[in-house]
Amino acid sequence: MSIQCQFPGVRWIGFGAISYVYKVHRCIVVKVPKSGEFEREQFDRELEIYQIFSRHPPCPSVVQCFFYSDNGIFLEYMRDVSLSARIQNNHIRDCQTRIVTKVEKLEPLSLRKEWINDLAQAVAFLESLNLAHGDLRPENILLDGNRLKLSDFDCAAEIGTNFEACVAPYGRILNGNETDQGQRGTSGFLGPRTEQFALGSLYYLINYGFEVYEDRCLTEDSKEHGPKVVDFLQNMEFPNLDGDPLIDDIIDKCWHNKYATVVELAAHTATLLTYRTNQEGTPPDTTFITQLHMVVCRIINGIWSSFGDWWTLVCQTNGKVTNTEQSNGREPNSNSYNVDQAYLTEDFLSKKAFCQNLEKCELPRLLSSDEPERLGFTLEWHSS
Repeated sequence: MSIQCQFPGVRWIGFGAISYVYKVHRCIVVKVPKSGEFEREQFDRELEIYQIFSRHPPCPSVVQCFFYSDNGIFLEYMRDVSLSARIQNNHIRDCQTRIVTKVEKLEPLSLRKEWINDLAQAVAFLESLNLAHGDLRPENILLDGNRLKLSDFDCAAEIGTNFEACVAPYGRILNGNETDQGQRGTSGFLGPRTEQFALGSLYYLINYGFEVYEDRCLTEDSKEHGPKVVDFLQNMEFPNLDGDPLIDDIIDKCWHNKYATVVELAAHTATLLTYRTNQEGTPPDTTFITQLHMVVCRIINGIWSSFGDWWTLVCQTNGKVTNTEQSNGREPNSNSYNVDQAYLTEDFLSKKAFCQNLEKCELPRLLSSDEPERLGFTLEWHSS
């Protein structure tokens, strides 16, 4: 019996470098690995990250995982395009150079500020687990309407490990003045420096409507544009910032590694949601901004700490339920806790039960057994 006959509601809706994505429910997708050895290794890395996530309180700015197994990761369905596609839909480009000549519209300023803060909170969540995303770029940021969430954790790794997925303008090569961050000519070590730099370039994209230097010709040969951007960033040469002053201040600080931690950055972005310009359109007093920034930073640090303690207490007091690894068919780990006990919501539990049933029917194994076309699927982008 074909997969379509056995599971008539399954649709192939997307793919990435290491995986295929199938819609299995109106609000659930399953991500399965491609067949290559490298792809399988990267998929297993992402599985490890979701195992870590399952032992901690969830972050609302990270795509939610309902269940995972060796061959599939069941995630919430983000119905709309990625941040990359959303921004590019507003571009008018020169046909020859591919330079952005006009941005037809920007997202509302209030929404841009929300997105900026959401991204900071997501990366701060990772940092609280001693992790860096390692591949922060607009293709890995998904949208459901105007809700924005971070996804794709196959490049995530512990802070202090080598930065492998450095792609300009969301990563930069080190110069000779940054020997404490790694060897010159490399991407250096993952940590607050690399994550806030990527966020700075994402914030530039969100606030200006195009990537860094995407609005100008830097070389006569368009093929040399990318390498020139790499050189500029290595030499800390950035475009002028003349947009919203509060956002520009954050971008500049991110590019120049001014935040000691991403949690500190997240405290600063949180203040964007509280500020309102006065009737003359001038920003609030910078002394007040600094003071409020410090207060919010302390509050966020306290929230992460308290939330983690609460999670441990809830999981320990509900110890009758098997741990996350057992519920996913893995060997038990005495240091892990059951994610179900923290959610304790009918909606989450029903979705997890749905995913578990599909796992029992071996859907992820079947979907990962071959390429979608050979299994009889046709790609249906953003199926509703």
